[in-house]
Amino acid sequence: MGIPSFVESEHRPLVFALNGQRVELSSVDPATTLLSYIRSETPFKGTKRGCGEGGCGACVVMLARYNPVTKEVKESSVNSCLVLLCSIDGCAITTTEGLRGGGNNLHAIQKRISAFHGSQCGFCTPGMTMAIYGCLKHDQQQQRSLTPVGDRTHSKPSCEKLERALQGNICRCTGYRPLLDVCKSFAWDVDLEDLGLNTCWADKSGAKEENLPPYEPNADPQFPKFLVDELEARKVPSEPTQTETLQSVGERFRHVESSNEGKRERLWVTASTLNELRERLHVLNQTNQQLKLVVGNTSAGIYKDLRPDVFLDISQIPELLTLRRDDHGLEVGAATRIAELIDCLESFGAGKSPVAEGLAEHLKKLAGGHVRNWGSVGGNLVMAQKFAFASDLATILLGAGASARVVDLGGAHPSVAELPLDDFLAKGALGNNSILQSVHIPLVAYSREVVFKTFRAAPRPYGNAVSFSNAAFLVHISREREEVVIETARLAFGAFGTKHAIRALKVEELLKSKTLSLSLVKEAVEALKKEVVPLEGTSMKEYRTSLNVGFLFDFLNSLLSGEPTVTSTHLFPHVGKQNFTLTDDRFPLSQPIAKFLSQNQASGDAVYVDDIPSPPHCLHAAFVLSSEPYAAFDVDTAAARDSTGVVTFISVDDIPGENIGIINPYNGAKEILFAGGIVFYVGQPLGVMVADTYEHAQLAAGKVNVDYDTHSFGAPIMNCDEAVAKDSFHPMNPAFAPPHNPVGDAEESLKEADFKSEGIVTTKSQYHFYMETQTALAIPDEDDCITVYTASQALDCLQQVIAGCLSIPSHNVRVITRRLGGAFGGKAFRNMQIAAAVAVAAFKLRRPVRVSLDRNTDMQMVGGRAPTKTNFTVGFTKTGKITALKAKTLVESGWFVDNNDFNPMLITSGMKKYNYGTFDLTTILCRTNNVPKTAVRAPGDAEGSIIADAIVDHVASCLGISGNQVRDVNLHTSESIALFHGADAVGGADGFTLPAMWERLKSRARIDEREKEIMEFNAQSKWVKRGLAMASCTYGAFTFGNTATVSIFGDGSIAVEVGGVEMGQGLYTKVRQTVAYCLSPLWKKNKDVDMIPNIRVLQSDSLSLPNSFCDGGSTTSEGSCAAAQQACEVLVQRLQPVVEQLAKDKTDGEVSWEYLCTMAKLMQIDLQSHERWVSPMKPYVLFGAGASEV
Repeated sequence: MGIPSFVESEHRPLVFALNGQRVELSSVDPATTLLSYIRSETPFKGTKRGCGEGGCGACVVMLARYNPVTKEVKESSVNSCLVLLCSIDGCAITTTEGLRGGGNNLHAIQKRISAFHGSQCGFCTPGMTMAIYGCLKHDQQQQRSLTPVGDRTHSKPSCEKLERALQGNICRCTGYRPLLDVCKSFAWDVDLEDLGLNTCWADKSGAKEENLPPYEPNADPQFPKFLVDELEARKVPSEPTQTETLQSVGERFRHVESSNEGKRERLWVTASTLNELRERLHVLNQTNQQLKLVVGNTSAGIYKDLRPDVFLDISQIPELLTLRRDDHGLEVGAATRIAELIDCLESFGAGKSPVAEGLAEHLKKLAGGHVRNWGSVGGNLVMAQKFAFASDLATILLGAGASARVVDLGGAHPSVAELPLDDFLAKGALGNNSILQSVHIPLVAYSREVVFKTFRAAPRPYGNAVSFSNAAFLVHISREREEVVIETARLAFGAFGTKHAIRALKVEELLKSKTLSLSLVKEAVEALKKEVVPLEGTSMKEYRTSLNVGFLFDFLNSLLSGEPTVTSTHLFPHVGKQNFTLTDDRFPLSQPIAKFLSQNQASGDAVYVDDIPSPPHCLHAAFVLSSEPYAAFDVDTAAARDSTGVVTFISVDDIPGENIGIINPYNGAKEILFAGGIVFYVGQPLGVMVADTYEHAQLAAGKVNVDYDTHSFGAPIMNCDEAVAKDSFHPMNPAFAPPHNPVGDAEESLKEADFKSEGIVTTKSQYHFYMETQTALAIPDEDDCITVYTASQALDCLQQVIAGCLSIPSHNVRVITRRLGGAFGGKAFRNMQIAAAVAVAAFKLRRPVRVSLDRNTDMQMVGGRAPTKTNFTVGFTKTGKITALKAKTLVESGWFVDNNDFNPMLITSGMKKYNYGTFDLTTILCRTNNVPKTAVRAPGDAEGSIIADAIVDHVASCLGISGNQVRDVNLHTSESIALFHGADAVGGADGFTLPAMWERLKSRARIDEREKEIMEFNAQSKWVKRGLAMASCTYGAFTFGNTATVSIFGDGSIAVEVGGVEMGQGLYTKVRQTVAYCLSPLWKKNKDVDMIPNIRVLQSDSLSLPNSFCDGGSTTSEGSCAAAQQACEVLVQRLQPVVEQLAKDKTDGEVSWEYLCTMAKLMQIDLQSHERWVSPMKPYVLFGAGASEV
């Protein structure tokens, strides 16, 4: 049933400002997000699509709203992936590109991110920029509204506030330290000398504010005057016309989509009063269409599959915007933004209201700051009520004794009902004519002593993650002599595996009017275990129950003894130090410089694959994946083909050449592109649906019906144990898994060992979470040629895959990669499938086709780190010296071997970090019906290192001694390291730096003294315990050969191509420094002559620089720089005679670089050199050590 024709439109276009420019849209699809509009309809590409659910911060922009009544402008950072375009009417949007000042001058934040080395892959950098900017503007707004100018103590935010600004942003490269330095550089309470390495000053003597890129708030973007004028004009209400009736009150925007399924309409309807809302609901409820009440739309980040037909905007209804104190507490309108509630609660002042203070502090951990800025209080509570969302807000308000005001709009006049929050939550979804109007929080000054405390446990305890469990406790107590009496108690628990937050009423009654004692605490805990029970099917059920018990025990024990049972982790502000010595010996190679194009990354100018403008007639692809691990299948695309904008479905039948999706460059193994008839793992590609837009392709892919036959096949193999039982293994590559090669006779040593113990160590899988998901753009060309832009670590392999799929020679395939938004191994192999699929589609359709995986699809297709299971037997003495280790490691590799044939060698190398005396390891690659596992940051080495430390800790536990003591006695000697790793790999006595590093760490970290302090602390502390651990690391590095071309132009500029790919590791920066250094014999080498700006490193291109192999193993920079060095040496040899010849004509004998290049070109000297550096193919071992106290 469609929307009735009598629902007429209000003819006013959508008007907003984007980076100061007026945007007016007369037609808008109500489902369009601000992110989609910016990326598809504007030239601004700095705003990135990362997770699509408000969790990563890559899409953050500034949203400014003007209040024509108060004349105030409120600016907030928001996740543009969640903000609906229709909801920004009258707002001013600023992206990172819009922060530029006059003369295209970059903002201070953008300059400081570059100066403090805060950008690596750069994909998150625009969002980081806007997050910091949002914090600065919020602080300025608070200063203006709360503090008279003359009374202001500080004109800048604190370090803690600025660090918290990044709570809703994720960076997978930097480790955050340089980004936090950028934050703190804007703070009033920072000691600039404590900040890390930067290009603003060379040493601490220069650590002064005047040396930082200056920040001038008055130069920040202002709310546009044209919007002020328009909003001022709108506040004058228009007189209703004679013909205005219920039937003519309608939508702002209507979007109609036609397809073979028929027409589908989406409406955006607004209501500015409760009466208008009643009228809208009366009409819309007759249509039986899916209706969504909208304030912030942040729920779309969680409930992505809800696709409403009607969006009813209630964000401007005055009764829903109430934020008012009264004699009994605080009334909070349902449309109040969560961040506004926090500001209001904090305005009570420290120590004035324990409830307000506790609520505000907990709410800062809810989601991320950008979500809180746009998400509403009512929206969060309704999610908890309607969808069983694990809400922190519902729990803490329930604990605070809040009540809800619900308005029924079904009658002639609105009727209001007040009910306790627990009744509201238990009520379930409200009726079609009812809405939550407001929440009342009691904040009165109590006559009795009030204690209010909240708790949460989450993957990220300081926010931006849904809780495993949360709680809020409010008690009124009295003190009689030295005893504590609980007069009344409210105990609220949520998110632990329940339909909604609940109160532990039986425990409350148990505690009421009781004198607190340890026996009462124990009784309350036991009662809680019976009353607050997770529902069946809840994940981590026992863990969540233990959390609830721990929350209550900690709270009651703190009332009883004042001694905490857990220690809060005070992270703010973070402190990090870097200590190293700089030298001018190899200037400029030895100098820290800003990362190449880092300012472009911060300003949004850096172009990633998905930022490339779509060519004319470009199509979009979305993958259809298997949902069964092992089955025959049949695909029915009829419903999908009828969907709006669909062009076709590309499957195995459309591949003109070989069905190949991935080539392993090390062993030549091939994985198919599309499954044909049988699927072997969940997430295996069945094909791609191609449509006219990204959204239409995604929607159509979801409509593909796949019929599976699992009965004709045996049970799938899902783990290592099942693989062993069924003899399902990948063959070992002899090049990387040499024959059994133990160190000594471990079996014999175990027989002679003083002590012997067995154990099992397991390591889990790990997802890459690179910020830029897998993406590709394929453009067909003449003569069966094709160009593919993609984010790949292995252009050469991908070129081979596409050539094989399309049955064309490799020289017809051009693969281009400019930069990657993070990779960590995930774009070395698995990327090939994604790029090959769009290449096949583009080749068949003779039209450009692009794909950008949504985060869920990316996580399904890209397998992540391989899980392992290690059974070991270890022999040792009473001092902890290990004399023998025998182990067998099972590697769960998935269906295809991918890079896992490296794992036996790498795991072995990682485990050899300690001297076991004798060592015998067998590694087996298990083949399962899971998505193939792939390289993830130090694949194999990380697992081996973890296994080794687990075994050491196992020995320490057996003996009841410190793990550090066991590590000490098993640290390698120069003799043992050569035995385990090979003398050549270690580099002799001079290369074996681990013992010196270990001792230096012990000294600088005061390990011995701190261990004594910890022992004393643990002996005295009943509940809270501390621990200290040291760990060493050995990393086996292996460098592959690489290629470089260096070209000098007549004006002195230099272009360089290398076989490596820039993915955030600073490859291009290192190459520029190398080229500048290696060409230095041709120019006056001093600090006054900076050659680096003359050097540009070009994007990777499989035709102009073929046979580049694969970028990985943390040694690509070495190979690329070595190749560039060789190319430069050739050029120096060619040009040195020219320099000497030209110098004869100069009185001072000096030949400028520009003059040399000009004359060399006129003399027809070849100014280009192409060289390949051939690796010696010898591994070498790197060492590291670290300590951590918890």
